[in-house]
Amino acid sequence: MKKGIFRRVISLIIATCMVFSLGITTYASDDALTRAELVKLLVDTTGQTEQAAAAAQRASVFQDVAEGSAYEGYINLAYANGLIDNTDNNCFNPDAPATQLDAAIMLLRLVQVPRELLDNADDYSAMAVDSGMTAGINYNAAATVSAAQFQQMVNGASGLIGKPYIGITWKSNTQNYESFKAVIRAAGGIPVELDQVVSNVVGYDAEGKVSAEFLNDSGMLKQQYADQIKAKDLSRSNAASVMQAIDGIFFTGGEDISPSLYAVPQTEANNGEDINATRDISDYTLMAYCFANDVPTFAACRGMQMMSIVSGSGFIQDIPNYYAANGRNVGDVHRMPPEARNRTYARHSVDILTGQSRWLYDVVGGATLDNVSSWHHQGLSPQDLAGTDLTLVAKSTVDGLDIVEGVEKQGQTYCMGVQFHPENDCALAVYENNPSAALCDVDICLTFFENLVAYAQDRPVIGISWGGDPDDYVDIQDIIRNVGGVVTHLPQIAGYDNAVDALRRVDGIVVTGGEDINPDLYGEEHSALLEDNTEYRDWRDTSDYNLIKAAVNTNKPMLAICRGMQMFNVVCGGGLIQDLPSYLGTTGDEYKVHRNRPNWARHDIIIGDNAKWMKDIIGDSYLMNVASWHHQVANPGRVGQGLTVVSYGPNDVIEAVEYQANTFALGVQFHPEADALGGSSAVCDPAVAANFFRSLVQHAN
Repeated sequence: MKKGIFRRVISLIIATCMVFSLGITTYASDDALTRAELVKLLVDTTGQTEQAAAAAQRASVFQDVAEGSAYEGYINLAYANGLIDNTDNNCFNPDAPATQLDAAIMLLRLVQVPRELLDNADDYSAMAVDSGMTAGINYNAAATVSAAQFQQMVNGASGLIGKPYIGITWKSNTQNYESFKAVIRAAGGIPVELDQVVSNVVGYDAEGKVSAEFLNDSGMLKQQYADQIKAKDLSRSNAASVMQAIDGIFFTGGEDISPSLYAVPQTEANNGEDINATRDISDYTLMAYCFANDVPTFAACRGMQMMSIVSGSGFIQDIPNYYAANGRNVGDVHRMPPEARNRTYARHSVDILTGQSRWLYDVVGGATLDNVSSWHHQGLSPQDLAGTDLTLVAKSTVDGLDIVEGVEKQGQTYCMGVQFHPENDCALAVYENNPSAALCDVDICLTFFENLVAYAQDRPVIGISWGGDPDDYVDIQDIIRNVGGVVTHLPQIAGYDNAVDALRRVDGIVVTGGEDINPDLYGEEHSALLEDNTEYRDWRDTSDYNLIKAAVNTNKPMLAICRGMQMFNVVCGGGLIQDLPSYLGTTGDEYKVHRNRPNWARHDIIIGDNAKWMKDIIGDSYLMNVASWHHQVANPGRVGQGLTVVSYGPNDVIEAVEYQANTFALGVQFHPEADALGGSSAVCDPAVAANFFRSLVQHAN
C-alpha cells in the first residue's frame, strides 16, 4: 500500500464508528466528568458497548477498579485498545476528575495519530490544539472536561481522519508558527512543528546553537565543516528521527544562508545581514533528506533558495548589488527598504513559464500571478540553475534582468519552491481574519498548500491531456479536486515512448474535447465538411493518439470526453462519421440535439445492460439532458477492437464506450464537466455528472 494509507484506513474505520455513534448519542451536560465516565463515553462513542460487556468478564486491570463495578469492562477495553496506560502503582483513579488532557490523549490515540509525534503530555496538548481538534474549546490541559466539551473534541477528532501530517521546518526554539499552522489546517493538513535537525559534524552550545569555534566571525559556517554538511551523509544527523510520521513538509522563509554551503563557495557579500548557521545545517540536511526520501515538499523564499543550493545551484548574495554590477536598477521590487514607513511586504507580479511547469501552473491556473508577497534581497538568476536537476518555472523581470521566482524538482513526487510568500496572504485571510489586506489571490495562495497536502495524502494524480487553452479546463480542474483528485496538465506528446513516460507521473487521465480528427488516422478520405484542418489539429492528434494508446496498453485509468472518445475509438482501430448532419441527411432540429451553437445541445441517453461502469456511475439505465457539442461521432459500423458500446442517444448515436478489459477506460460523447459543478447553468443532474470524474479518481487510487 502507499505510504500512510494503512494508517488512514484503520483510522477511517474508527471514524465511521465514531460518526455513527454520535448520531445516536446525546451529550448535553456541562458537569465535569470523572475519569471512569470519560472512558465509558469514549467506548460508547466508538460503538463498542458490547465489547465492553465482554471485557468485564476479565480480571480488572487496575487495583482501584473493583471487580464487577459498573465501569470495569469499559476501562479494561480501553486499556486493551491502548487508549489508557497503566501507572507505577497500578491505579487508574476512576473517580478523579477527568482533565482535558485525559480526553485529548484518549481521542488522539483512538484516531491513530502516530505515537512518534506524541512523546509526552506536552506533545499531546500541542497536537490537540494544532490539529484543530479542540476548536471551540478554550483548551487547558489541567482543566476538567465536561460531556459537552468531550462531544466537541470527538467531532474535532473525527475530522482528523485521513489527513496528512505536514511538518513546518525548525527556525529557532522561540519561533511562533501559529499563522503557518492555521494555513495548513485551512488547506486540509495537520501541522507539526518539526524539531531542529542537528549534525555531529559540529558541536552545539547549551542553547542548541552551533558552537563559535565552527563559525567565522560573520556567523557563517566555516568551510571545512560546510564541506562535510554538503556531503549529505544523513547518518550523521537526526533527520530520520525528526521526520518520523511526517507526510509532507513546508520550508519557511528567514535569514541569509551561509555562502560556504554553495556548490561553489563564496565569501560573505550580503552587506552584513543575519546568517544563522544553526538553521542552515538544519534546513540543508532536512532538504537533502526530503530529496533522498521523496517527501512531498513546498518551499517559500529562503526555502526555495535552500532547495536550489542543496541541488547545486549558483546564488546571488545581494540582488541590488547584482543589478548594479550589470548597470541596472531593481528598485524596491523584491523588498521594501528598511527606512520605509510601516515596512511590509513588497508586491510584484510573477510570470509562470507554463510550458515548463509540472505543478506551478496547476496551482496558479494562468501565465501570471499578480501582487505576490515578497521580502528578500538574495536569490537566483536563471543561469544559476545550470547543471542542476531543477526546472525554472517562474520568473520576474525588472530592467531587463530576470530573477528566479519558482523552481520544480520534477523527478520527485512533488517538490516545488517559490521565491515569494503565499503563506502571508493566506495568513491574512485565515489567521488574522483580514482578507481585504491580502493583495494576492487568496484562493491561489491557499492552493499552494492544498496541493502539498494532496500529494502528501497520496491522492490520485489526474492528468488533463494537452491541447487547447488550459483556461478552458478550469472546470475540469475544479471537478477533479472536488472528488478527491490532484490535477496536473500533461505536456504535448510527441510519440508513444513520450506518452508512456508522461503516464508514469499520473494515476489516471482525462482526455478532453476539441477539434475534428484527421481522417488519415482511420484510413478515410477527407470530407469537404471536415472542420479544423490546421497544423495545430495534427499536433493534437499525435498527442492524444499516443496518450490514449499508451493508457490502454499500460492499463492507466482514463475518462475520454467527446473528441477524446472519438480518438479512443480510432486508437482501437475504429472509424468516425466525419459529419453527423450529412450522415443524418438533415441540418435542422434533428441535428440540433447534438450541437446547437452557441449553447449546449441537450438530449437523453440510454445505458445498456452490458455496461461495466456506466450504470454504477449513473445509478440507472437512463440519463436525461446530457450536454452535447459535436458534429463527428464514432462510426457504428467501425467500432474499435476491444470496445463495448454501452450507451446510445438520439439517432442511434454512440454515446459511450468501455474498454472492459482494463481497470477503468470509459469514453463518453457528451460533456459531464458542463454540469458537474452545479449552479444555474446545470441541466443534467450535477451529482451524476460529477460521478464520471469520481469514478475515474476512485479507480486511479
